[in-house]
Amino acid sequence: MSIDLMIIAIILSGFISYFLTKVNQKLGASITIIASVVGFIAMFIYKDNLSFETTIPLFMFKNSPLAIYFSLIMLFIYANVAFFNPHFMKKYNNPALYNMMYLLTLAGTIGMFFSSSFISLFIFFEFVVWTSMFILPMGSSRTSATVYYVMSAFGSFVLLFGILNLYQASNTFDITQSLTYLSTNLELSIITYVSFAIAGLVKLGVFPFHIWLPMAHASAPDTFSPILSGGLVKAGAFVAFFITVMYNNPGVAKEFYQIANYILMVLGAISVVVGTLQAIRQDDAKRLLAYSSVANGGYIIIGIASGTYIGVGGAMMHIFAHAVATAAAFLAIVAVKYRAGTSKISELGGIIHRMPVTYVVYLMAIISLAGIPPMAGFISKWLLYQTLMDQGLIFISAAAFFGSLGSFLYVFRPLAGLFLGQELPEYKQIKEAPIMMLIPMVILSMVTLFFGVLPIPALEYINQILASVGFETIELGNYLIQGFNGALNPTLITIVFGLGVVIIFIIFMILPKSRKTHLMDNYTSSEFIYTESLMHYSADFYAPFERMYKNMPEIVNLYQKLAFKVKELGQFVSTMFFSFKPEATIFWVIVVIIISMWGAYYGI
Repeated sequence: MSIDLMIIAIILSGFISYFLTKVNQKLGASITIIASVVGFIAMFIYKDNLSFETTIPLFMFKNSPLAIYFSLIMLFIYANVAFFNPHFMKKYNNPALYNMMYLLTLAGTIGMFFSSSFISLFIFFEFVVWTSMFILPMGSSRTSATVYYVMSAFGSFVLLFGILNLYQASNTFDITQSLTYLSTNLELSIITYVSFAIAGLVKLGVFPFHIWLPMAHASAPDTFSPILSGGLVKAGAFVAFFITVMYNNPGVAKEFYQIANYILMVLGAISVVVGTLQAIRQDDAKRLLAYSSVANGGYIIIGIASGTYIGVGGAMMHIFAHAVATAAAFLAIVAVKYRAGTSKISELGGIIHRMPVTYVVYLMAIISLAGIPPMAGFISKWLLYQTLMDQGLIFISAAAFFGSLGSFLYVFRPLAGLFLGQELPEYKQIKEAPIMMLIPMVILSMVTLFFGVLPIPALEYINQILASVGFETIELGNYLIQGFNGALNPTLITIVFGLGVVIIFIIFMILPKSRKTHLMDNYTSSEFIYTESLMHYSADFYAPFERMYKNMPEIVNLYQKLAFKVKELGQFVSTMFFSFKPEATIFWVIVVIIISMWGAYYGI
């Protein structure tokens, strides 16, 4: 199978879906399902037999374990989310454009992952930015699309600057050949490293370039939020991964890479803390999960910049674990919003009674996001902690550990406020999500569980990625994962965990049951209950804790001040150069006369 034909097929499917949606919205949306599912199956079957004799001018592709790994993740997320598309066509003002751009973003990511030249990589990188930018305004805010574009443009220009500098020194855009020039040129190494690191941080949504991510994820079309968080932001991790190739062959830049890697890890640690604290205080479940992605992006950067094979392997595992878990969590929230009409935690309650399968999906997803066994997120975080403890990085370890503790708080907020608690009267008539929406949610949940119990297949493929860039590989047994400070047996942990659940269930069945009482047959503070909603506690869920950091400085304030200064500068330029006011004209006449007299006096 040829990779360029796959990209062309997905692009053509996008145009087909556009015209079919004009005729029948659900039929057009079905093309997004077919194209992404067939793409995933084809990639999985032919991953070892791909052809790279391209027929697309200017583009060059090559196979690599890294490209296949990222492409499979992206195709898997797109394929599952696509099942939601037919149900949301009536909610979008331009469903035909949405379906087309949905598939074009997918084609762009695959082209980027398999590019063998930096110019191809950059073109596909920009292609993804532009196609996704057309989707974001279909959500609840056009401002978020503007912020997304500005931040993405900044990252793109920095990346292009690094690529052109590299080309000037190497006279080639070939990725493998051009990177070999870095080991003998310190200045080039610094420019390239900084460029790729900044571009990766911006796209991944890591501090201090994270402000676009919560805005875009929260206000994006509901079915595109899982794509952004579970898929597209991982393109930033793909770009950032190139720095591992650099510091693995440091040459004259060894000391610089050591310092730069630590700075990157510090930024990752800050991102973990900031994302966690902001997620805790969110009332909108989509925005909460968006800040969770900021924190998890920090974990990925920490692993990539660690410089160790277990750290980089942990980052690769976390890219997969977070993509699947956050996609499942987002889809669960989107399913609730589809039925209830809102994702605000303070406006919901007791949804578990009407949507039990959706509740289980969300529960399994947040277990993985929090890094608790037996989910895939536990494996990736264990590997990352192994690296941090081995290197003795106290500050970064503390930040990572704080992020894990904080994740218990923010993932529990929707669980308690949205799904559990009192069933509000206005939602007693809603139903479980449609079967076509439940299928992908269940699949994502099962995958998260499977690779939490048996992570060896995923880690074996990650070992191929590590070996391809010159790292040692993670030592694996039949069921064991060897770390720096001991071994992990996820299967044994799952068995012990399962036995504990069985014992608790038996005790629960044996002991006397409490009597079920209707909420209104109750009282509080010696007063009977007359309003059901008064017994539901979801607003200001962590108010005492939030008050501790409510005055915490935020980077967004700095960006707002910068934007205001830019606006002032624009107004000044507009007034001075493009104004029809008489005083501006007189000013420039005087300036021209003075310059002319000065030139005449000095004979210029």
